[in-house]
Amino acid sequence: MKKIKKIYFLIITTLIVIFSQSCELEPEIFSEITPDNFFQNQAQVASAASAAYTPLYGYWGLHDLSELTTDQSTVPVRSNNGWDDGGLWPRLVRHDFNERDFVNGPWNMASGGISSCNRLIEIFSNTLGETAPVIYELRTLRAFYTYVLLSYFGNIPIQTSFSNADPAPKQVSPQEAFNFIEGELLASIDNLTEDKNSTYAKVNKWVGYTILTQLYLNSQRITGVENWRKAADAANVVINSGAYDLESGYFANFKTENQGSRENIFVIPYERFIAGGFGLKMSALHQSASGTFDFSPTPWGGFSIQEDFYKAYDEDDKRRGMFIVGQQYTVSAAPSYSDDIGFFYANPRDEFKLTNCIEDWDNFTTDLQAQIEGECNIFITPEYQEVGGRFLYRNGARYGKYEYKIGEPFDISTDFPIYRFAGLMLMRAEALWRINNSDTEAVMLVNMVRQRAGLDPVSSLTEDDIYWEIKKELAMENHAREITIRFGHWEDNWFLRTGNKEEFRRIYPIPVNQLQSNPNLKQNPGY
Repeated sequence: MKKIKKIYFLIITTLIVIFSQSCELEPEIFSEITPDNFFQNQAQVASAASAAYTPLYGYWGLHDLSELTTDQSTVPVRSNNGWDDGGLWPRLVRHDFNERDFVNGPWNMASGGISSCNRLIEIFSNTLGETAPVIYELRTLRAFYTYVLLSYFGNIPIQTSFSNADPAPKQVSPQEAFNFIEGELLASIDNLTEDKNSTYAKVNKWVGYTILTQLYLNSQRITGVENWRKAADAANVVINSGAYDLESGYFANFKTENQGSRENIFVIPYERFIAGGFGLKMSALHQSASGTFDFSPTPWGGFSIQEDFYKAYDEDDKRRGMFIVGQQYTVSAAPSYSDDIGFFYANPRDEFKLTNCIEDWDNFTTDLQAQIEGECNIFITPEYQEVGGRFLYRNGARYGKYEYKIGEPFDISTDFPIYRFAGLMLMRAEALWRINNSDTEAVMLVNMVRQRAGLDPVSSLTEDDIYWEIKKELAMENHAREITIRFGHWEDNWFLRTGNKEEFRRIYPIPVNQLQSNPNLKQNPGY
């Protein structure tokens, strides 16, 4: 059913593009499908509106700017000088990024989503009326895209028209953009359906309130004005709805068939060969993983976890199952994934050990090889060993949070959680804690999340307590940057990053090609 829906989604996306375009030439008619006669029932309208969600398939790409720039993940230059790319990745990690480094993808993803929403709002307004439920859905989704643009770039243009869109829109202040997003959400969310089952991977009332929670939680960061009480209240609407609950096993949220998770509030329904873009495995797995999971091509071996972040997890924290460390084995060792403990080898026998005496060894001179400890076995360490300014490929815990299916190449098919119920609980906990550091409900919400992870309850919360609980629960879910800035750690020193304390880098530079195509855009201060 999941795959059928996605095929229908892609077909309808094509139809909507056709409907929205015009041409001076007389068209040759092959079909009688038009906007007037196609939107005859709710299913047709819902399918057509799916086109506005297409840009979300690029959402995983935000990972570079949201995770690799924090104290959680990293991408060191490897033993063969891989992952240097002319200094591109080191600049990102050090916060020396510029208007050409990775910023255009997120800008295009968000602005493309806004444009799609504007186009469909016009079509549906003309055919169904301005108060049709789908209009409120699209206004809410447009608010989400606008929030992403605001969060990453600060000074952004606001577009609400498609046919009369300004080809060179001017930027507005972060406060004006905040007010626009808030107004759109407040005008729309109570007109959205409460039925989460009929709106899987699409906007409903609870998604709207979760977006509003995130907006208010980051209000001080974006505008300088705090909105903690509003954040707590918006989160409470979703909690009190009873629509969502914690899964008993943390990793039930990240397995391939995770569409049944009770925690999923808003997801991207990735599906290999049909709706791709979740290319995690290629960047974040060691090269040997092709032998472990029996897939090709060979992973690139870049992204990994910082040692301090890995070691911040208690040894009995079940969430440590999101990391791949230690001896690696072939597929014969039965690499497995469970709801409760995540990734593990069911049959890790010596005869199935993966070996490679070339991968790191031959990238160094004889003298440097002598500094490298260990044997030919592929043993992934959470620690990093620097040799000649570079690091071994087998250094750094690897991403095991999302299930990798045996034989599944390149993209993975897990539905990516933009918002989970555990994250919403922690958002309310943070907001309540900021209002009152002794708030008992904040402690209770954090303890519910800790209990699922197999940890003892806490009786109180310090700022560091809540910071690390949020970071550890939501690791690799594209929230790390916002959390790091909100708690005042963006300018801290960490692995491969020291010295750069420039606060203007809390937002990213406007992409150079956007500046070139729109003379009314001005670069963010400092860049």
